[in-house]
Amino acid sequence: MEDYGTIQAIIDVMNANGVKHVFFNPGIDNVPVLETLSQYQATGRTAPRGILCLDEFVAMTAAHGNYMASGLPQVVSVHSELGTLQIGGALHNAQWGKVPVVFFTETQGPPQRTDWRGEPFDQGTMVRNFVKWDHQMTADEDICDIFQKAFNIATTEPCGPVYLSLPRDVLWKKCEAPEKTPSVSSPGESVLRADAGALEKAAEILLKAENPLIVTGYLGRNTGAVAMLIKLAETLAARVSTSDIRVNFPTTHPLAAYMPPARGFGSPLLATADVILAIDYDMHYASPPMSLHPDTKVIHIDVDTAKKGVPLWGKKPDILIRADSRQAVPALTGLIEGKLTAGRRKKLRERYALLEAEHNKLDNEWQALAKSHAGHKPITAHWLSRCIDEVIDDDTIIVNQTISPSQIVAHLVHRSQPGTLLSCAGGCIGWAPGAALGVKLARPDKTVVSLMGDGAFIYGCPEASLWSADFYKAPFLAVIYDNRGYGAIKGLFREKYDVDNMGADISVPPDYSLIARACRAYGRIVEDPGDVPKALKDCLAMVRSGQPAVLDARLEPV
Repeated sequence: MEDYGTIQAIIDVMNANGVKHVFFNPGIDNVPVLETLSQYQATGRTAPRGILCLDEFVAMTAAHGNYMASGLPQVVSVHSELGTLQIGGALHNAQWGKVPVVFFTETQGPPQRTDWRGEPFDQGTMVRNFVKWDHQMTADEDICDIFQKAFNIATTEPCGPVYLSLPRDVLWKKCEAPEKTPSVSSPGESVLRADAGALEKAAEILLKAENPLIVTGYLGRNTGAVAMLIKLAETLAARVSTSDIRVNFPTTHPLAAYMPPARGFGSPLLATADVILAIDYDMHYASPPMSLHPDTKVIHIDVDTAKKGVPLWGKKPDILIRADSRQAVPALTGLIEGKLTAGRRKKLRERYALLEAEHNKLDNEWQALAKSHAGHKPITAHWLSRCIDEVIDDDTIIVNQTISPSQIVAHLVHRSQPGTLLSCAGGCIGWAPGAALGVKLARPDKTVVSLMGDGAFIYGCPEASLWSADFYKAPFLAVIYDNRGYGAIKGLFREKYDVDNMGADISVPPDYSLIARACRAYGRIVEDPGDVPKALKDCLAMVRSGQPAVLDARLEPV
């Protein structure tokens, strides 16, 4: 066994930053990494656990899911430029998901290599638009300093991926490990505090609002902030519209904003609100264009106020506060409470009662609609979602990347406990299988259920995801909303061209249950709505016994 001093130094930095796993796809350049990790394991030394992923896309999505469930920084190791390219859209998702992942490769090719312009080949250009920092290391740089800088950048809010490429002679260097101890800063421990004057103005505007709306996207990454947001919403008697990225606000709470089952496109809540309080909120990657009413006031509290250069809804906020929501939300709540008069409290109680009645009415409508589909053949997404809601418990972690039925899932699969809903903020489909693997590795004590369409299952490299889930004893249940087509694309066909199909049908689908069985997972197809509850229970029983499972629910074709 060789002693690779450089790799030992990298492992020391990983340990110092709390890294628990290295998600990798092997190549000649990461042999020293794998060899040294094995050596550490054999001798009982502390080191992250290596997780072999049979596809690089799965390595990055598993790291993404692991971060969302653990809050810890991640490491991905792949082979040179080829592995970097193979990661593809998973890096886009990690960027949008603000995932602090350090991924590193070998620098490929001789120093004199050039691009088509005759300029020196720069491996970092492949990923530069999707990372916070990239760096091509040279032989004279200190490996500990470079990797620690990478972790510092990745974990500083707003978090995000970083990319390092290392020369082979650095990776394969055989030497004594450096004696220096990694100097770890902890950016996550310092809370960015809100400007007191700006919060004061925000409180005054919100108190005068007749129809305020709170929107939030990723506040729930800090689980303790959820209770803080509940208190703010209750103090203000304001609806809360939350993305499905995390449990930012319980969907069972009376102030959780629901939409009517038969609504069309767009959000009437945004259109009718007189004040919008956006907290840790991003526009969805594929958000349709939308304009707010000119008189609507926008208050934006976020650690990421730049938003890739595009303000929310294309409107400059009336008040912009760069702050950590863990500090800003309770501070704002305190200011509002201090300004409440007896008369205003009475009006807020009345508004709360109206909003609670609205929430309950809409929830009943969704439940009644889902129940009415109990005998509908083929199975509907409404019935499947209701059945899922009935068989899971409050602690089950839902890993969700449904597309066409996303609103149905959001209204019928209820989540109230922080950390029990994790979804993809980016636009690359195929995230759900690999992310579920990463989540289960982070939370082996939890039941993990991953929801996805048939397209997402195929895109998500199911063989690679299920193989790793079986090999590393990280079982999860994948539920496929198999609508046998690309629903979003077909919807555009119908809207723009008045045709049902332009090549977006999967009318004769593969047998996804056989893919599961090929990877030693339990596979099952369900086509009768009456069989759905038992099929789900049987699959969950297999998962709880230690076997991954795939339930292919054949829905009404889109």
